[in-house]
Amino acid sequence: MDSYLFDVSIVIPVYNMEQYLDRCMESVLAQTLTNIEIILVDDGSNDRSAIICDSYAKKYPEKVVVLHKENGGLTSAWKAGSRIARGRYTGYVDSDDYINPDMYEKLFVRITRENADIACCGLHHVYENNSHKEWDDQMDFPIDVFSPEELKNSMFPVLINDGSFMGRHLHPNRVTKLVRTDLVLKNLDLCSDSVSIGEDFQFSLCMFLDAEKVVVLKDFFPYNYYMNDASMTMRYDSSYMDKIKVMKENLLRISRQKNNFDFETQIWNDFLCLTVLHVKGGIYKKKAAPYSEHRADMKSVCTDPDVVHALSVYDMPKLTAAEKLFIFFMKHHLYFLIFCAVRIYFR
Repeated sequence: MDSYLFDVSIVIPVYNMEQYLDRCMESVLAQTLTNIEIILVDDGSNDRSAIICDSYAKKYPEKVVVLHKENGGLTSAWKAGSRIARGRYTGYVDSDDYINPDMYEKLFVRITRENADIACCGLHHVYENNSHKEWDDQMDFPIDVFSPEELKNSMFPVLINDGSFMGRHLHPNRVTKLVRTDLVLKNLDLCSDSVSIGEDFQFSLCMFLDAEKVVVLKDFFPYNYYMNDASMTMRYDSSYMDKIKVMKENLLRISRQKNNFDFETQIWNDFLCLTVLHVKGGIYKKKAAPYSEHRADMKSVCTDPDVVHALSVYDMPKLTAAEKLFIFFMKHHLYFLIFCAVRIYFR
């Protein structure tokens, strides 16, 4: 008999989310799975979030725990909450999102019935002010139960990149996964606090590489992923390349340390895809900038040693002719052709 006090611990990182926190908490408290622990991690908020967290702990002392910490970023927050989890399994909800009442009951029933290490569900994308059409997203695999052999033969070869542009079969979202708590604790130190883009990718890769069995609940979208106007900003991020290089290096480190499947080419493929999106996005987002500025941006990216390496080792046979041509332009520093291609596409 295990020593866990709860079936599931739900970790909610909180940073300046006073506007959305009540909606999130009410959805978690409404779960049909009742033997749950809710861990609110206040990551040094400077709005009313900390007060709201404490009010829930006072109202539901048997179920809600609050951890206050200095601001350290999203990864440090969910890691801190994970370390004090007392549930047999651990799940996550971000504080600006909300979940359907049956989410954790269905995940828990399936993960225990199959004696699995991880259970995965899908996402439902919701937009502020109905600015975009809502849509569903899930992991794309032909089977829904993965043994160790099926993980290595069916999942891992296409997990990060399947040979197409942005061909990720792994949805990195931490929030769509219920994971055995001892598996989470085993991998916390591998998840770097310095990763600011792809924070969840490192979490999911660690979990999947150590899992003995994974189940996927197909066509089940109980997690409402909320996109507010601020998160959809069109502002150009001049530090983006540095951020995705940190993510890439961390994924390579995890893959090499686990050493049970060779993900090197897939990781470089994914890095190159993100780089292509950055180049295109820069030209689109900085519409008013002169060509000389765009050329300098493109040159900085295309001559970066990591990008040069990615351009030499990538292996994506499923690329379209247009995608292949764009990468050819990047590899051979044909900046004006890159610029024209993006401007024509977005005109």
